[in-house]
Amino acid sequence: MVWAGRILVFLACLHLLAMSLLSADHIPGWLGGELWFFPPNLDDLARPTPSMGAFWLAWGSFAVPLGLIGALVVGFGRRGQVPPPYLGIGVALWALVGAAVFEPSPFVLGVVPAALLLGAARRRRAVAA
Repeated sequence: MVWAGRILVFLACLHLLAMSLLSADHIPGWLGGELWFFPPNLDDLARPTPSMGAFWLAWGSFAVPLGLIGALVVGFGRRGQVPPPYLGIGVALWALVGAAVFEPSPFVLGVVPAALLLGAARRRRAVAA
């Protein structure tokens, strides 16, 4: 199960690094307050500017929370604990829906740690029975 967490951390770091490199031209604007828009306009969210779109592809993406979830899974595994099955199910659904609507993409790689998490939960349940 530790490998599931490591894979999640790796995918998160790879995504964050790749998208940050692709968004590098926008980063100075982000730090300069370019994304602060008041009053908020829903059109700004429905049709984001290139800078805002780049933000949501990089730092605002799911990469940071995914990496934190991966680190949490590694911690669980090192203590001999198994996270609840809903974590594997959630990661699998997220990866499969993402892969279904956005191809080609690495979303499908999320199925690997999801399967490892679900396998660990199943083995834990079998041992407890």
